[in-house]
Amino acid sequence: MKKTHYFLLTLLVGWISCSEPEEEFSFDPNLQIIFSNDSVTFDTLVSNTRSSTRRLTVFNPNESALLLSEVSLGLQDGSDYQVIINGKERDAIFNERILGGDSLLVLIEVTIDPRNEDLPYLVKDSLVFSWNGNSEHVKLVSWGQDARSAGNELICTTTWTNERPYLISDTLVVGADCILTIEKGTNIFFENDAALFVQGSLIANGDSSEHIIFRNSRFDGIYDEVPGQWNGIFFLEGSDGNELSFTEIFNGRIGLRVGSPDEDNEPDVVVNNTRIFNMSEAGILAFTSDMEVTNTLIYNCGTYLAGHFIGGNYTYRHCTFSNDLSFFVSDQPAVQFADNIVLDNNEILSADLFFSISNSIIWGRSDEELLVSSGGGRDVVGLITTNIIRSEQELTGNFTSVDFNFPGFRNEFPFDYALDSLAFARDKGSNIGVLNDIDDTVRDDLPDIGAFESVD
Repeated sequence: MKKTHYFLLTLLVGWISCSEPEEEFSFDPNLQIIFSNDSVTFDTLVSNTRSSTRRLTVFNPNESALLLSEVSLGLQDGSDYQVIINGKERDAIFNERILGGDSLLVLIEVTIDPRNEDLPYLVKDSLVFSWNGNSEHVKLVSWGQDARSAGNELICTTTWTNERPYLISDTLVVGADCILTIEKGTNIFFENDAALFVQGSLIANGDSSEHIIFRNSRFDGIYDEVPGQWNGIFFLEGSDGNELSFTEIFNGRIGLRVGSPDEDNEPDVVVNNTRIFNMSEAGILAFTSDMEVTNTLIYNCGTYLAGHFIGGNYTYRHCTFSNDLSFFVSDQPAVQFADNIVLDNNEILSADLFFSISNSIIWGRSDEELLVSSGGGRDVVGLITTNIIRSEQELTGNFTSVDFNFPGFRNEFPFDYALDSLAFARDKGSNIGVLNDIDDTVRDDLPDIGAFESVD
């Protein structure tokens, strides 16, 4: 019997002596662990929406292995946070080892329960790590935002107020002869592939200090700048009396898709002091429609900054279009007007085209950024005056060039299209009665070309 005990003891000593130092556990309370961050933060998140994933790395800088007796969320099953530790998703894990010089990866997400509050609210918890009688907390911090839900429905005359955002899922339709009025300072968020269709009228008038926002519903990580996350605002046949001012429309597929042919030339969609950007297809895409656009900035769009087809009536004043330094590569001119369109079956649709562009900048990376097509054989009348256009051709009454940053943008990346102090566009415009710029800055007697007026 003694020989057997001696044999087992010899095996145990031999196993310990053969094990590597980093595999040997130490329960010394003086041994510490290191965290890649002392807190993990998330951007504001609409309630009931799952966040993107954050990473936390836990390092064991010691020669010996450590045993984490517990890793748990402070609020346990009452937490809004979810954690995955070494592939295990749960509120707590026990007896997880970290070899000497090794690390442990923790993945963290949050899905915030609504609290029926208008203002954003703080959502906190912590990850608690326990080992060798020690305890450390890593703070988890995010902000929740409750929203009013809308979508997959037909609405009639109503007003949306700015106390809390609106979250549109699927498709929301403003019915014929109905008016959706949106108060200044209101945020409208769209879930993936959601869209707003307008058969009646949309009145969205912000002001210089309280813009109206149309955007995707995700703010965290890369989602804050990714185009194509929602479909767009669609004005359907019969829609008229639409007004948008001091609005921002971004991260969708098409900013404004206008298809409202009628018998008159009065603008059915009027856009002022608006920014449209990060659209995967087009900032404005219009068919046989009547539009008036003033003091508007459109940039970083996939195919067209503004495309107009099958004729129509369009007026652009003091606008800035630019696809220079964009996320997209396109050989298409950024701004196009055409009296026709060719369908997949080679059928040609056409209508008369009348357009005016004045005191505007049309810029990008192609040699020609403005295209006018009369292939439909209809009447085409264009008034193009006092603009800066990227082109190799001379255009009487305008300024053309292919020189780098010829207009004089302050900083094209990150997309700052205000004018610098020596910009060519300064004081080159004509006085066409647009008294203020996109930010409501007063224009002087020698207005600048484009949406922005410089102030010394």
